[in-house]
Amino acid sequence: MRPASAQVRLRATADRYGRDVGPLRPEGLLVGLSPSQVAAVTCENEALCIVAGAGSGKTTVLTRRVAWRARTGSADPEHILVVTFTRKAAAELWSRLTRLGLGPGPWAGTFHGAAYRQLRRHWADTGVPAPTLLGDPSRLVRQATESVLGPGYGDLHRAVNTELSWARARMIVPEHYPEQAARWGRAPGLDSGAAAEIMVEYERTKRRRGVLDLDDLIVQCAEMIEQGGLSANALRWRIRHLFIDEFQDVNPAQWRLIQAWRGDRHDLCVVGDQRQTIYAWNGADPSLLGRLPELVPAMAVLHLDENHRSSSRIVAAAGAVLDDPVEDRPRPSAQSPEGVEPSIIGFEDERDEAAAVARWLRSSHRPGRPWNQMAVLARTNARLQPVADALRVAGIPFRMASRQRTSQVMAGAIRVLRAMDRRLPARSALLDAVDEAMACAPSRGPTDMMVANDVLIALEGLVDEHAMDEPGPTIGGFVAWLNANPGALEDDAGANDAVELATFHRAKGLEWEAVAVVGLEDGTVPLSYARTAAAKDEERRLLYVAMTRAGRELMCSWARSDGADKDGREASPLLTPVRVVVASTTSTPDPEGAVRRISDMRTRLLAAG
Repeated sequence: MRPASAQVRLRATADRYGRDVGPLRPEGLLVGLSPSQVAAVTCENEALCIVAGAGSGKTTVLTRRVAWRARTGSADPEHILVVTFTRKAAAELWSRLTRLGLGPGPWAGTFHGAAYRQLRRHWADTGVPAPTLLGDPSRLVRQATESVLGPGYGDLHRAVNTELSWARARMIVPEHYPEQAARWGRAPGLDSGAAAEIMVEYERTKRRRGVLDLDDLIVQCAEMIEQGGLSANALRWRIRHLFIDEFQDVNPAQWRLIQAWRGDRHDLCVVGDQRQTIYAWNGADPSLLGRLPELVPAMAVLHLDENHRSSSRIVAAAGAVLDDPVEDRPRPSAQSPEGVEPSIIGFEDERDEAAAVARWLRSSHRPGRPWNQMAVLARTNARLQPVADALRVAGIPFRMASRQRTSQVMAGAIRVLRAMDRRLPARSALLDAVDEAMACAPSRGPTDMMVANDVLIALEGLVDEHAMDEPGPTIGGFVAWLNANPGALEDDAGANDAVELATFHRAKGLEWEAVAVVGLEDGTVPLSYARTAAAKDEERRLLYVAMTRAGRELMCSWARSDGADKDGREASPLLTPVRVVVASTTSTPDPEGAVRRISDMRTRLLAAG
């Protein structure tokens, strides 16, 4: 029976957070779910691993499981921690939990945000001054690089920073880095011994200046809990029910923190998919998800392999990219109708490809399908630029985060906030910061007022998020919170009806009705430096993730030339099995030949306009 206090809290929360929550009976949470989703939501095991494929409704299942356990009394909402990887994903989890009637009980956030929140409390309880948190360590890494290699080598700091982050994620100390870099096929662009020396110098510089970076938050929080004491005991008392989203992207350092959080309890629910592991290059350990039953006693494993997002043809085409099925796991299956046949088209150069994509988007734009239900995805940002140019000429609205006016003004406003008196109330300083950023940014005419308003609204939303932890935030506290939540500024402040242009990595977790996947040339997909078997497998998974972002229409394309000096490019070898699957869904006597003829015909027609 649910404790009376929990029942009272749930009813009060439902009254406060809206009337669309539905009945407080747990059975209301199962409406609209498939049998496998119901099994995952209602599983009696506290230790549960949900292997959720693309489009399987993992966020719905995760949030409803949290609510199910709260409503049935097997978990107290005030002792629930839900962790994911980006602020945007955390905000979505929080929003869904709120709509389900849980409100302020559970805490949903990122690994870095949760660790920083807990360390701040520990520092305050022990009277230790909170160290300065680096939002961007580039300057210190550059200084350490030049200190070891000499002046003129500072431009290597980006490669060094990548290796620093990878080593910290894998819990590799500098003296072991050369050996481990060779083992894992790392190619940092400089001698691995020199990279290790730079790592030592960087750590020395941080200690001398009394600053921490984001990687330090994970390690120090785990160490704080492992050492015991009042803070650790209070924290483990506070966190009794742990839920982890996107578990396939967890790295060894984060797993150490998860282990510290749960202690000797087995109350752990994770959601993930080995087929969507795309961050191994950055330190993620894709083997953790498969090894969980060995690592956590009595761990139950359930599978969600039905794709409720994409049509059956798209699911079949994307599934063909995967080399071999995951052991003891079937291919993904579609629950949606057959849909439109995916197209695979080659073009003479990138400009022709981009113009064809613009025409395809316009033909796919129809009543009931706004521009923001369409996207263009590429392996790299550089391959998106020709598409952006073509959409601009065609008058099709598009959004590409790195080139948005709102993003520029947002960054300028943040720079102003960082320079302000750290004691100022955050909300009262926002308008001044936006005004100054607008004054310094290149003028774009009458849209300036709209841009300023969009940025102000976005910043106020961020302040509200910070205020959940710390009422009445100051500039100092707000800036520190931004540093601990690196994805806080990634969202487009002026979200509107526009086609999304994004890389495969940025598209993770998103979905659209119609998606064009461009730049599928050999050497780009997979990247030419993906030489090891593990790297090639990750490239396959990355293309699989990109293709499964599409719900109803999918276009895959490549170009024989970049229009300048790179000619004779070939289609990605990953498209070969996709062609076979697409051809098998047609009713022509010669499916492969028909696909080639149709592709050639489309190319000629599109080129002719």
